[in-house]
Amino acid sequence: MFKNIVALVFAAATASASLYVRDTDSSSASKVAQAMAVIAGNGVSGNFTFVPIPGQAGLEVGINLSGLKQGTQYPFHIHVSLVPANGNCTATGGHLDTYGVKTANGTYNCDKTKPLATCEIGDLAGIAGNLVANANGQATMTFNNPVITFGDNKTTVLGHSIVVHNPDNSRLACGNIVGYVLKDPSSKSESESKSEPKSKSESDSESDTDTQSSGASSVAMSAALALVAAAIAF
Repeated sequence: MFKNIVALVFAAATASASLYVRDTDSSSASKVAQAMAVIAGNGVSGNFTFVPIPGQAGLEVGINLSGLKQGTQYPFHIHVSLVPANGNCTATGGHLDTYGVKTANGTYNCDKTKPLATCEIGDLAGIAGNLVANANGQATMTFNNPVITFGDNKTTVLGHSIVVHNPDNSRLACGNIVGYVLKDPSSKSESESKSEPKSKSESDSESDTDTQSSGASSVAMSAALALVAAAIAF
């Protein structure tokens, strides 16, 4: 059984890495196939994934975190600004609230049945509930959010960050939300590229390509982890 699970993991990782590349063109939001935020801070690590919901508005949000305290309630939100290079979660600004719901309503009370009227766009926990870790310090969750998108300027998750909070709302861990587009099937394979001499501009861009590959690998790992969970549950 374990060997079968391992085989599934490697198959998922290989397939996912070959399908997606990091989006480097901010004007191509309509082409984004999925997005992910790699979360880190204070011993907490993991990721958030965002994928379209077939036939429905909004995005499906997947969460897989470790390093949390068992039984503790952890709120989580989309924040306005990106996490800087130094990883400072306090630099991400406030919650994404492009419609000014919190200010307009006075006493804030997110009602998940009326998300646009009562919830900040970034209040993911208001719709799904707080994260709660198991005995191993792991927290997983999957839920549909009918409001967030990849393309609309007011509801897009792209260009923003995720912050996981302590129960007292202090900032525990964070990560930037990065979009991924489907890989162009006409693009050359790695082996084909290596067989041709590189121009100076191609050599200069190697570091950027490595970053994109790393992001795609993270997406692949997210898919692999989901398969592991499914296989174990089965």
